[in-house]
Amino acid sequence: MESVSKVRRWVLVEGRSIRSVARATGLSRNTIKKCLKEDSPPSYQRQSPPVRHKLCNGFAIRLQELFEQDLKRSRRDRRTALRLYEHLVAEDYTGSYSPVNALTVI
Repeated sequence: MESVSKVRRWVLVEGRSIRSVARATGLSRNTIKKCLKEDSPPSYQRQSPPVRHKLCNGFAIRLQELFEQDLKRSRRDRRTALRLYEHLVAEDYTGSYSPVNALTVI
């Protein structure tokens, strides 16, 4: 979709007709009229802040210990993020896989 500022410039500054702008952009004339009515371009407002998953109850420290142990192993014998997650679940970790994977990628 063409930017609102481009449509506004074509109509208001260059004096092109709404119909010609509609043909050039592929937008409907009603959409172009809406663009011209608004003073500012449309913006998106997030309803709630994004959810950031965290490792809790000391599991971040435990994961770091496991990761450091794996660095001492040969590359082939290291645990994947999924294996580390399974190991934490065995130690009563109730969180999801995502934060474990995010910390192991670092």
